[in-house]
Amino acid sequence: MIIVRYGEIGLKGRNRKKFEELLAKNIERKLKRYGYSSHTKILRGRIFVFASDEAAGLIAKCPGVVSVSPAREVEEHLLFEHIKNVLSAYSPKSFRVSTHRVDKNYPKTSQEINEEIGRFIVEEFGWRVDLENPELTVGVEIIKGRFYVYLDRIPGIGGLPVGSAGKLVLLISPGIDSPVAGYLMMKRGSKIVALHLKHGDEGVRKVEKIVEVLDQYSPRKIELVVEDHSVILEKIAHKLKEINRERWICVFCKYTMLKIANDVAQRYGALGIITGDSLGQVASQTLENMYIESQATSYPIYRPLIGMDKNEIERIAREIGTYDVFLSMGEEKCLFRPRFVTVQGKYEEFEKIKNKLGI
Repeated sequence: MIIVRYGEIGLKGRNRKKFEELLAKNIERKLKRYGYSSHTKILRGRIFVFASDEAAGLIAKCPGVVSVSPAREVEEHLLFEHIKNVLSAYSPKSFRVSTHRVDKNYPKTSQEINEEIGRFIVEEFGWRVDLENPELTVGVEIIKGRFYVYLDRIPGIGGLPVGSAGKLVLLISPGIDSPVAGYLMMKRGSKIVALHLKHGDEGVRKVEKIVEVLDQYSPRKIELVVEDHSVILEKIAHKLKEINRERWICVFCKYTMLKIANDVAQRYGALGIITGDSLGQVASQTLENMYIESQATSYPIYRPLIGMDKNEIERIAREIGTYDVFLSMGEEKCLFRPRFVTVQGKYEEFEKIKNKLGI
């Protein structure tokens, strides 16, 4: 069995049970998708997942999970015998015992249990106690008078269960930023529909691989919608060149993307659109240009990366695995971007150009 711990869900008051049940259901769905048989049980601030220990890594990637531990349930009178049997396969230079009484009605304190188990291990194996930097930690949780023993604690990604905050459309590119934006919104409970506006087949293949990575954090397979944007953009680029306004191509590119995202959001019953915008990073992401681009849709636009710099975004991309996909296939270059672009566009001028283009 695997112990699943959560944090933010525990602060939800009367809605706590609803969030717990959703997280448990998400874990079951995800494990089923990856071929694991499982069932769950919610008990006193923990979710017990009855599945193979190998499933722990997948569970740790479920939004809402703080940490997981493959564990064994042991009756109190068999506790020391079990610990002896388990630890006989190890030979660390140092150890510590970490007990957590989820059930506060148990008569002994956590410290008293730590000392009893620690003394037994020293007498049995002769290992040195190190409370600061142990080579091995023996974990014990006490829930309703039952003891659960584990040796590993895998950190989860935290956040809220996917599905607790509605559905959003993610504008996803083959780059670094937008996959991170989608991941962060899933961590806040959103279901996502990924929308890729393709400029070429190579970009589509790359996005498919990125979505496969993001799938690891979703209880259900993420739907990928692909629309051809190159034809629209080529026409706009040609018309802008005719009226000597090529500098505006990046703004019109993002504006038309958001118009398509608006239609997809309507089609899927979504509540908003996610973009990978980071303030000031490129021409289409200045405050002036984002204001213009936002007029393309009546839906809220969520920009979780807006205050992050490139290093922060790349760090998260590396952690979740999408950065490796980006590196493996190289960066897709825009064929329509001119040498100089509009950085601080004026809305009035944009409207005039838009009318000339017939958009």
